[in-house]
Amino acid sequence: FSALYPELAITVELSNQRLDLVEGGYDVAIRLGQLQSSSLIARKLKDRTLYVCAAPEYLEKYGTPHSLSELKQHNCLLGTLDHWRLSDAGKTRNVTVTGNIRCNSGPSLLIAALRANGIVQLPDYYVAPYLESGELVPLLQKFSPETEGIWAVYPENRHMLPKVKLFIDYLRQCLKADNEKTL
Repeated sequence: FSALYPELAITVELSNQRLDLVEGGYDVAIRLGQLQSSSLIARKLKDRTLYVCAAPEYLEKYGTPHSLSELKQHNCLLGTLDHWRLSDAGKTRNVTVTGNIRCNSGPSLLIAALRANGIVQLPDYYVAPYLESGELVPLLQKFSPETEGIWAVYPENRHMLPKVKLFIDYLRQCLKADNEKTL
């Protein structure tokens, strides 16, 4: 985006915290999952699917969980939350998991899972190639949560800013191109 529009000054702040866009003076934020009600305008960029998976070596050593309750017997690699979002009998359920590694970086959790350190729940854009290659095995698929969104959100007063529209359109095109590569 910067190469296409070198005249724009771009500041990127990476955070798992929900920032106040108006107070912080941000033009746009990327949010994942179910959006909370707010005065922000939201535009869906893409859907994402969460997968619970592990390396075959981990499963050979510790076994494969077949129910949600069996997760308690496994080392679960944690992100910023103490639970994983799963579906049980058609209802979304937050399942508390524990493990010896916690990290707020999806790529780092992916590496830990690939090195057979535990079971992980990550979105498709991290794990799809490793599921295809067999380096990771999908688990508990009948408990997979519903697909959720990747959203661009912005304050109402930024709605008509050309740079916001250009950026959101650019993100949608990039995500669409990534999707076509994996099909």
